[in-house]
Amino acid sequence: MSKYKWEVTVAGRFHQIEFRLNDLTNKRSISVNGTQIVLPKEQRKIQWDTGTKHIFQVAGHDAIIATRSSGFKFEPHLYIDKKNVDTGFAIDFEDQTEDQEEAIQARRMGVSIFYLVAGAILLVVNIWMLLSLGRYFPFLAVLGPALIVMAVYYMVFSEDPWDLPKPIPFRLILMFILAFGLGLANWWVTKSGLYFFLFWSG
Repeated sequence: MSKYKWEVTVAGRFHQIEFRLNDLTNKRSISVNGTQIVLPKEQRKIQWDTGTKHIFQVAGHDAIIATRSSGFKFEPHLYIDKKNVDTGFAIDFEDQTEDQEEAIQARRMGVSIFYLVAGAILLVVNIWMLLSLGRYFPFLAVLGPALIVMAVYYMVFSEDPWDLPKPIPFRLILMFILAFGLGLANWWVTKSGLYFFLFWSG
């Protein structure tokens, strides 16, 4: 459970504001002076938070907790009357819901490495099972190469893997066709036993 607390003076009175995030379920809550406020249903649990504004009231003043992605996590910032309580900047000047370029790059790198490693492992394990045990998993035969193609795509093109662009670019469509085309080709090679001809040492 991640907790973020701010202690502010609004309308001449002291107030404590707390933002809580469950790192496992991604559920979040906001409380003012110990009283939890009711968030809109769509804001209570956000799986991939690329930027959200939680709007509420503190002593009759407008308050916003804005989140902005910073890689695979995000940073919440509190604004009272549209001013950051920590920096004094207006929210219009530093829109915290806009992704930072370094955050997108971090996600691209992380996703690319994960897809590449996972795809290579699935590919090798499935071939090993075929050659050693005489059986394989068709789903893994398709998924392994597909993940490797997706990894290469996000290494080459500077697109956010958490955000599906609209309209979908043609190169992204081609990537999916190529990814699962190679996956199906690998399944056919595996099913046909061609790996025996390539690796069989008997």
